[in-house]
Amino acid sequence: MFLRSVYLAIALLAFASTPSNADSPSSPEDLEELPTTLSLTSAMQDPSMHLVKDYILGDPAAQQKTYVKVFQSNTKPSGSTLAKRDSSPPTTPLNGGKHIDLTPAPCTSKACYPGSFAGPHKTDCDVIVAAQFNSTGLLTAFPGTWVFVHSGTCVVVFQHPVGKPEYNYILDYKWSSLGNIMLELMKKCMSKPSAQSIGGACKIKRYQEFKFQNVLISLQRYIDPTQ
Repeated sequence: MFLRSVYLAIALLAFASTPSNADSPSSPEDLEELPTTLSLTSAMQDPSMHLVKDYILGDPAAQQKTYVKVFQSNTKPSGSTLAKRDSSPPTTPLNGGKHIDLTPAPCTSKACYPGSFAGPHKTDCDVIVAAQFNSTGLLTAFPGTWVFVHSGTCVVVFQHPVGKPEYNYILDYKWSSLGNIMLELMKKCMSKPSAQSIGGACKIKRYQEFKFQNVLISLQRYIDPTQ
């Protein structure tokens, strides 16, 4: 726990002290490169999506908690779910049931979402980053999975939609790496108010010999769909 706390402090210090390029707007090409993101409200209202997981990430006794909601599309291949690596395999293997550890994969492209209304608060995003750095293990996303991690006004989304058969691998991803991507997007898109950004996204199109379709990590403002 002490080492993870030190790691978090170093990461947040680097985010605060590193020169930012947030005032350089994303090019139209960057924005066109990114697929459409899905908000939590849209997921809850979409009849083709259903909630399969809902739990607290990190310390359940924390004053400000971080929540995880996992949705799956009805169009996913049979047997898909989101689970730990040691869970039972799906009843219909995808690409032979092959798992790919996507953790080391860099973003193929990153872009900020322009907008003049309020984006997520940095302090809320910091809470999510801390919860991810203090959580061990992997999330495992089968095709047709959307993972929403939110606290306060901030939400980060890991999406792995169903694509063409050759893209339908089972993806493993470390929670701490999701926190690192959040820090990169916060530095790029949120560090200067003049950037007028409401969030950003990281697209991963390829890793080693593997290619993916619309795998995206996006940072958004969280709006409580029940209010």
